[in-house]
Amino acid sequence: MNKPVSRRELNKERRRNAILDAARAGFARDGVQGTTMDDIAREAQVSRTTLFNYFTGKGEILDHLVMEMHEHFFARIEECRNATTDVGERVMLAFVKTGQVMDAGAEKLRPLVGYSELGWNEAGVLERMERLTTGFESLLEGGDTQFAPDAPDPRAIAEIMTGVFIGMVHNWRLTPGYPLEERLTEAAKWICVMLRRSPQG
Repeated sequence: MNKPVSRRELNKERRRNAILDAARAGFARDGVQGTTMDDIAREAQVSRTTLFNYFTGKGEILDHLVMEMHEHFFARIEECRNATTDVGERVMLAFVKTGQVMDAGAEKLRPLVGYSELGWNEAGVLERMERLTTGFESLLEGGDTQFAPDAPDPRAIAEIMTGVFIGMVHNWRLTPGYPLEERLTEAAKWICVMLRRSPQG
């Protein structure tokens, strides 16, 4: 049986969420560099001391928001995998839904994607690339779509998906008005072509 959550814990959770919401709003409005801890405290309606009781600095807030963004993405991948056994439909769902979510939340997500991209040159890049590729590869596993005899190995297809996805998201971050959903949809169509059974099959 789950232990009831105390009022004190609920208040702490509400305050933490208010701080994170304030940070998202500040980063969207003024950018990461233009948002200070004082700005976040003021927006969240907490004192500077209270803010630092929850987060040691802006970097920790950003790390949390980026991790949250990544976890939402991988949860979406799992939802798409469970939605159908058709591998092509899984790929299409994953790319289209991600494009929709990112286009709809562009103001708040773009600063987080930019901050996340700073980490691609660090030692953790291999782990992050591996997780992304493995996530895409999971869409190709356990489905009922047969690969064309001359299709690339599923791992290679997942690596292609990773490269295309990262490139398009990067373009979306740098180019206002970039139609990410449209581009990811087109990419998914071509990925599905690689998966099709050949006419002779």
